[in-house]
Amino acid sequence: MIIEQNKNKPIGLILWQGKSLIDNSPVVVIATGIFGKSENRKTGQVVQTYILKTDMDPIVSRRLGLDKSNCGDCKHKEKQTCYVNLCHGPLPIFKAFHNGSYREFVSGDEQYFANKSIRLGSFGDPAAVPFEVWEKLCSFSGKKFKNFVGYTHQWKTCDQRLSNFCMASVDSIDNYSKEYELAKEMGWRTFRVYGTLDKDVNFSDKLNKNEIICPASEQGGKKTICENCGLCSGNNIKAKDIMIPFHGDSPATGSNWKLRSYVKMMQAIKNKKQWRIKKYAIQNFKKHCPF
Repeated sequence: MIIEQNKNKPIGLILWQGKSLIDNSPVVVIATGIFGKSENRKTGQVVQTYILKTDMDPIVSRRLGLDKSNCGDCKHKEKQTCYVNLCHGPLPIFKAFHNGSYREFVSGDEQYFANKSIRLGSFGDPAAVPFEVWEKLCSFSGKKFKNFVGYTHQWKTCDQRLSNFCMASVDSIDNYSKEYELAKEMGWRTFRVYGTLDKDVNFSDKLNKNEIICPASEQGGKKTICENCGLCSGNNIKAKDIMIPFHGDSPATGSNWKLRSYVKMMQAIKNKKQWRIKKYAIQNFKKHCPF
């Protein structure tokens, strides 16, 4: 595949292209938010990195169940409980990549990452990319590898060195926290999502012994923003684990359908019942949207 790159100032940088470590399909890592300013109040001015399939747009690959290359076996892609809106970030970035709006990283581009916070896998799982790519990228921030955040759902099977840069993303509901327990046994620091439909819940009562509520979240008092926090940098620092209430729904709509779907999914997992997407759903999509 030949991508004609724009010779003007790029809106982002291509950090790496190659075969996904998850299934050997072609993926690309693109850094954005380098030259502009973010309007995200929770994260602040964090450089975002997107891990995308190069041969199929993210919406189609999600519908066809072919996004394992960049998202692994993350349960949230199947039940539509992922907090990432594919139309807002991944799709425009995929199109911009094919339009040549990004250029390859070259010597000297390190300056664009100096003294900046970096997000490993704003979309896509860092486990799809060689560890050395992230190790080098994090070193560019210039703050002793502390000014970055990263999360992986592939913590069971990925290169375990990722635990030095990423948190193990684990999911839980009341009376079910097996993912958290296993991740801790494996030596990971954890970022635990907790879901409940109880409107009167006291989230502080739901903390494990070595956890705090995400200080950038509403429930954590919005004491800081991700740009300044640095607690989600894996085992690179000695700190408590992080818990955050489920946060996939849009407050603007007032709907909590994602939360309800999340709790239902986790209850099914707890009770060892079927929860994955049925094959007929994908077959039906292919029937009406042939390629």
